[in-house]
Formats: sequence, C-alpha cells, structure tokens
Amino acid sequence: MRIVVRSAALIAFSVACGYAKLLLFPYLLFVELFTLALFVSGLLVGPGWGIWVGLVARLVFSVANPLGPAHPWVLAAQVLGGAWVGLLGGLFRPWMLRRGGRPEPLALPTTLLLLAGALLATVGYDLLTNVAQGIVFGSIPVTLVAGALPAAQHLASNLVLFGLLGGLLLPWLRHHPVGSLDAA
Repeated sequence: MRIVVRSAALIAFSVACGYAKLLLFPYLLFVELFTLALFVSGLLVGPGWGIWVGLVARLVFSVANPLGPAHPWVLAAQVLGGAWVGLLGGLFRPWMLRRGGRPEPLALPTTLLLLAGALLATVGYDLLTNVAQGIVFGSIPVTLVAGALPAAQHLASNLVLFGLLGGLLLPWLRHHPVGSLDAA
C-alpha cells in the first residue's frame, strides 16, 4: 500500500512540476521540470512503478492542458514518453540511490549518470513526440528536421536541470530513508 500512496504523490508532484513551468519559466520555451520530476519518481519507486507514474502523470498533464489536449497520436507519444522517463529513472535507481552514511557532494560518476539519464530521457521523449507529429502532418523526415533545434534546446536545458537540481537532490535522497532501496 505504501508504494501506491508514494506513486500517487509522485504523480501529483510531477503534474505540479509541469504546471510550475508556467510560473518559473514562462518565456523559456523548452525549459521544464516535468522530465526531471518523472525521472526522480522512477528513482524512488523503481522501474515498474516508474512506468506507471510517468504514464499517468503525463496523461493527466497533457489532457488537462489549458490549451487543450494534443492530437491523439501525439498524446499517445507523450504518454509513452512519460512512461519511458519513469522507466529510465527506475533503471538508474541501483546506481544513483546507493545508501551512504551521510549526504556527500556528488562524485563525477554520479553526475555523469545524471547527465546520461537526461540525455536518454530527453532524446527518447522528443523522438517519440516528433515522430508522432510527423505522422499527423504527413512527413516524419520534415518534422524531425524542423524539430531538431527545439529538441537541442530541450536537451540543453534538461542537461543543466538534471546536473544542477539532480546534483542537489541525490545526496539528500541517499541519506533520507525514502531514497533507500529498502523503502519500496
């Protein structure tokens, strides 16, 4: 039961991070906290529940979008992309949440893991959604070329956010019992 409650809280947290973009970065188009929130959710609940958290959080956020939901193909890609990010967080869990005695600054290998997570999560999500948009618009190659610059901006911002915020968050999660591999 505890994992269900934790997953529900992480879904709500991730959706809130999605909407926080409107307040924190209203004019920075490809800067968002949603991907990091889904990745951290996967870290906390593991791969199976990470898929669930990513899938449901992305579905709720996308359907409740103030601009309206996306085309069904794009919506499906967004939901699959959210599941992908949650799964990645869960897969990175054994290496990133090793329990230590006290919070210490992140070592280079952990920072590189965070950056690898940001790279895989962002590229996978953007590729899924851009291919879906290509299906909708009738030309996947043109859509991929047109989406290359926004995808690069999205990747750059996620690398910075994962590196900075993940770097601040992981030492605390390693020390706190919630971050323990035994807690799930």
